[in-house]
Amino acid sequence: MKTLNDLHIVSKSHLTHESIAALDRQMLEILLYSDSFDSPAPCLAVTAAKYHLSTGGQRIRAVLALHAGKCLGLPPKDTHTLAAACELLHNASLIHDDLHDRDTHRRGQPSIWYKFGDEVAICAGDLLLSASYLALSQLADVASMPKLFALMHTRIASAIRGQCADINRSKHGPITIDDFKNIALTKSGALLSLPTELALVAAKQYPSLVRAREAAAAFAIAYQIHDDLVDVEADASRNPIKSLATHQTANHTVCNIVLILQADPHCVDARVEAKKIGLQHLSLAASACTDLPLHSGDALHAMCLQLHDELECFE
Repeated sequence: MKTLNDLHIVSKSHLTHESIAALDRQMLEILLYSDSFDSPAPCLAVTAAKYHLSTGGQRIRAVLALHAGKCLGLPPKDTHTLAAACELLHNASLIHDDLHDRDTHRRGQPSIWYKFGDEVAICAGDLLLSASYLALSQLADVASMPKLFALMHTRIASAIRGQCADINRSKHGPITIDDFKNIALTKSGALLSLPTELALVAAKQYPSLVRAREAAAAFAIAYQIHDDLVDVEADASRNPIKSLATHQTANHTVCNIVLILQADPHCVDARVEAKKIGLQHLSLAASACTDLPLHSGDALHAMCLQLHDELECFE
């Protein structure tokens, strides 16, 4: 199962080119702090992490953090700090995810493990993970830091739980729709909700955290369904037994909701049913977004509308 790695359905209109460039410079500065110690040569993990960041990406989590922070009245510097922390963490997860899935390319460029080797990829991912905490430590509101650090750890732990479930699922029989949803909402939804949640905590808007999590979780499931509809032919072609919901690739199984539904004798049209489930979750996500204070969920709501249009295109 893929994560929300490169979401191509959202506009960058929430971020100006100057904002993106400033964010990239901030992340690079934080990363280079790791290589500021006395050493005869640059750290290879830093080199690999810099290479990964240079390949770009949609900066979706930055969009969410910057939008929510602005709506909630956070100082611009703190808002950018939250955005940098979320993007560094997300990119750490991408490096490790590519290593696990043995994906050789990311954003049209060789992935870290493929270019630098497995060991360096582990170190580079760990370095970006640690850098995300360094970024968060630069927040001006020191009083909020314990809650923010605890929240970030909780979301990382959730994503790791989802990854482990993804790795381990082949040992427990055929995957179910509930398994599929649980993996999607823990593996992808946790880090997608984090930007808005961090902004809400920094703004002391604690009662809205539950709805922020619900919105991101529902969106993550809908996006995974969209991704599975795009990939179903490729996934099915690699599955020697068409009636099974999983197939084997590189020492682990990969699931697809259409294949899961096709294995159900009561399902008449797996693609139509998958689309229906996806649209239902988008409706839940959009509703939760509108409940967030001061329009702080509008960026994710816009993503819901765009994904809705994408899903409607499937027959």
